[in-house]
Order: sequence, then C-alpha cells, then structure tokens
Amino acid sequence: MSTVGIIANPAAGKDIRRLVAHGRVVSNQEKANILRRVFAGIVSTGVDRILIMPDHSGLARPAAHDVEGKVELDYVEMPVADHQGASTNAARAMAAQGADCIVTLGGDGTNRVVAKGCGDVPLVAISTGTNNVFPANVEGTLAGIAAGSVATGALRRDESCRRSKRVDIYVDGERSDDALVDAAVSTQMFVGARAVWDTSTLHAMILTRAEPASIGLSSIGARLVPVAIDEECGLYIRFDGEPGQNAVTVSAPIAPGTISEVKIMDWRKIAPGEKIGIDLHPGTIALDGEREVELLPDKKVHAQLSMDGPWVVDVNMVMMALASR
Repeated sequence: MSTVGIIANPAAGKDIRRLVAHGRVVSNQEKANILRRVFAGIVSTGVDRILIMPDHSGLARPAAHDVEGKVELDYVEMPVADHQGASTNAARAMAAQGADCIVTLGGDGTNRVVAKGCGDVPLVAISTGTNNVFPANVEGTLAGIAAGSVATGALRRDESCRRSKRVDIYVDGERSDDALVDAAVSTQMFVGARAVWDTSTLHAMILTRAEPASIGLSSIGARLVPVAIDEECGLYIRFDGEPGQNAVTVSAPIAPGTISEVKIMDWRKIAPGEKIGIDLHPGTIALDGEREVELLPDKKVHAQLSMDGPWVVDVNMVMMALASR
C-alpha cells in the first residue's frame, strides 16, 4: 500500500525572530491551504493512503475533507502534537507503518526533529518556518505530486532524491543530538528563547552546507565557499581567538531582514568523520538556529560531520524526470 505521511508544525514561523528581525508569519490558515494543495497533488498520483500527524490546530482537516472518498486517510495513533518531540514520534510511527515518503511543513528546526525518526523514508520539505535552508520554497501541488511519485514507485530514489548530511554532537563519547544544516557554538549560557540572532555571541560553527541563496547562520559560510547538500565536505568556522590565515570579514543575511558584518578569525573545509573539539565552557550549541545543548565544565563535547542525513526529495528533479516520460 503506497503511503505518504504528513507532518505539519503549527508552531513553525512564529518564534522570537518576528520581534528581533523581520521574519514572516505563516498563519495556520495558510498552512491549511498549502496542505489542501499538497493533498490534491498526492491524490493525482494514485497513492493509496495518507497518514497524518494530529495537531491541536487541525491543519490537515480541510485537506482531508477535500479528498474524502478518493484516498484512505489515517491519523497516527499518538497524543495530539504539542511539543518538539511529537514530530519525531510521528515520523518514527510513519516509518514503522510503511510510509514511503513524508511531507513536512516547517523550517530547519522542524525537519531536524522529523529526521530523528524518519530513518530512510525520503522527505518532501516545504518551507513555512524562519530559516529555511533544508526545506524548499516549493508550491504545494508540485510537492504533493513529487511525494506521490516517490511513494508509488513511479520514480526510483536515484531519480528523485539527494542524501543530505548532518552534524552529530557527542557528549562524553555518546551521540546526543544533531543538526541538518548548522551547529553554532555560542557564548550564551542558557537555552532561553532558543533562537540565535546575535552574531557577537558566536564562538564557532560547523556547517553541512553553505548555499549562496540561503538565509540564516549558514549564509555566513556561503560567503566563504559554496557547499552543496550532498557534497562530501562541510565547513568549520571560528569567530574568536587569534586570527588565522583565512581571517576575513563578511556581510551575511543571518535572519530575515537582518544583514550583519561578521568577523571570522579562521575557517576551513572539514571531511566526514573528522572530530571537531568544542572546548567552550560555559556556553550552548544551537542546532539549526535553536539553542539545544548546554556546555558544562565537566563534559567533553565534540562535533562530527556525517554523510548519513535524511533522504530529501528534489521536487525540480522529480518534475524533470516525469516530464521526460
């Protein structure tokens, strides 16, 4: 039974960066409208079932009503999503229940937690968050067609997907968390409001990718050297200490409507598996723009680039492959 999972984050696009920058607000009404287009695209491909993560806002309810009787509709049996871990649990349940593809609505943070549970199930990531490097600004109908084409087997994985990378964070030798785009070491001592918008607090950063058309902390790396989603390298950037041979100042859009001059003491490309020691104490590590890990004096922490991130459906690649047939 071909199955597409739907994970829509009602909280995406509503964090503190609406106050400290000029981030757009994506209303729940707009997310519901996007899902109506996604569902229409999915159904057009002949998918058997759509599996939905329940949420308090009922984002998928209008879309489900549109396609009632045209496709089997199920909700993941779980508490209604009201916290970050719910998206991980939903992705894990969808993978276990045979989902062939998962559509996400959210930003980098949403997709980071979904990736923790989806395993090898490919993601169609639609941008509705703040810093959107991982998800794409793609029209919902096309996203649905792409997800359905992957789920039904109309396209092979090598025709439709690219594998992303991740930065793994190890504490005392155990992998404790990861990031899909950027892991930023900050001098800020507490998680607090989570979002990072002040570059003066940055100590170092590890990037999986650096794309010139991106926004957010990874845009700093894009001003140094472009790194693609599946290129076998990452970037390490140091913001304090003694200047190295690659010291430079760049201007980068670190948040919507916010362009900052950033002093870089040194930077270099890093290889998969290379260990990057993190010796700042106290401090925090922001994963994909949100502070998650507190750095404590009695803990040994390092980061490591991995090529084993989630599979990502490239909608443009899918549409080209379908057109060629």
